[in-house]
Amino acid sequence: MPRRIVLASTNSNKITELRQMIARARLPTVRQLEVVSVGTLSSYGPAPIVDEVAPDFAGNASLKADAVAEWLRAGGASRDDLVLADDSGLCVDAFDGAPGVRSARFAGPDASDEANNAKLVAELRARGIDSSRAGYVCVLAVRHVSTRPFDFTLPESESVFPYESSLCIMGACRGEVRIERRGTGGFGYDPHFWIDPSSDSPRTFAELSLSEKAERSHRGAAMRKLVDELPLLLQ
Repeated sequence: MPRRIVLASTNSNKITELRQMIARARLPTVRQLEVVSVGTLSSYGPAPIVDEVAPDFAGNASLKADAVAEWLRAGGASRDDLVLADDSGLCVDAFDGAPGVRSARFAGPDASDEANNAKLVAELRARGIDSSRAGYVCVLAVRHVSTRPFDFTLPESESVFPYESSLCIMGACRGEVRIERRGTGGFGYDPHFWIDPSSDSPRTFAELSLSEKAERSHRGAAMRKLVDELPLLLQ
């Protein structure tokens, strides 16, 4: 059986994006990876629900990767399989980096995208501004199902670094958040996140196709770095 990379998510967009990137990888050992999500592994029992209590993206991604790895080990999964988890969010300059790791809960626990977007607009208006520089950040945490560490040393980097049992990979995208919203695609803050804001034709993430967003997004940037590192991770 081919080695698997288990995505600690049921988000269909994330799964499709990772499968497409793996399929385009240069090396056969990477292309042969089977990408599955925790949502398809019901034979292992209910997937763990993880409280995202870490103060940073790397910590939350690592918490999720560790929980899924433990769940898979208990269910008898191959210990050579990989687990991939992510944490991401919006960091607004005018809010001193908030909402950050609380992006999904900006308007409160279990907040909807609409509630979070309304909170974003309200916070901008409370400061008497209609826009602010901002950035999306994504950190991927990848690890073995087993407890064995990765047996290699990487040069120091802000975007690829060890974190406990995982290797963390960061991607980022800078742009601008505005009170004005446009577009019907994407999710989260995408209708309010404008790229190329100083150009003649700025667009929001919600106006991009899936392929365009993958080329420009924080998650796409992180996943491309992941694919570059996978030959080492599969040793």
